[in-house]
Amino acid sequence: MKHSLLSTTMVLLIFVACAAQAGEPPWAVSGKVLVSDNCVIGCPCIFGEQPSHNTCRFMAVFQTEDGHYGELDLSGTRFAFAGEFTRADEQGKQKYLYVAYYVDSGAGTEQQKALRAILTGPAFAPLGEPGEVKALPISFEGLENFGLVGMTYGGTVGDIAKVEVTPIAGAKADEPMIVENSAEPLWHWTALGKATSSFYRSGGRDYSFEGTSGESHKFAFSGGGKE
Repeated sequence: MKHSLLSTTMVLLIFVACAAQAGEPPWAVSGKVLVSDNCVIGCPCIFGEQPSHNTCRFMAVFQTEDGHYGELDLSGTRFAFAGEFTRADEQGKQKYLYVAYYVDSGAGTEQQKALRAILTGPAFAPLGEPGEVKALPISFEGLENFGLVGMTYGGTVGDIAKVEVTPIAGAKADEPMIVENSAEPLWHWTALGKATSSFYRSGGRDYSFEGTSGESHKFAFSGGGKE
């Protein structure tokens, strides 16, 4: 999620790569995720370093492009999670202090059940007991600009969270600064950027992100029984 979930930035996370878990149908989800967190721009968590302020707080909003839970299609569904973790030393294990999950209330009933099962199942269990698991409306604005330098886009989770990011350029002014082999295995591709007007206020937490790290990621993870 930081960061790097799961950034960030988030969050992130997880040892989720293709775990085979007894009792679960095979599942997989992939797509795009936007993350705002309290690290400096360029989030050191992505490089396996300690969070900028010793504790990384983040909010991540996911857009699934392809996915399934057993035979159930999860393509186009959305989910989100917030979290807080520490890392004792560089390349050390992330220790989660808080995590909460949200599924889009606009998804079908069975899709919501499947997303809840994934987020509260074995793959995410190492993050600890979630403080919240709720269904709320999740939406995106400007996601067609994903990864474009200088373009601002974001996602919202009900009235409890907002993530707004703007990719920054690398040496070439028209190309985003990209990390393709980050220390966080959940992310397959990351465009570094800046967070603005972002927050998370729920579960007894109150996070605000302005001028801090804001990343655009491509994600893919899977689990459950063998395909």
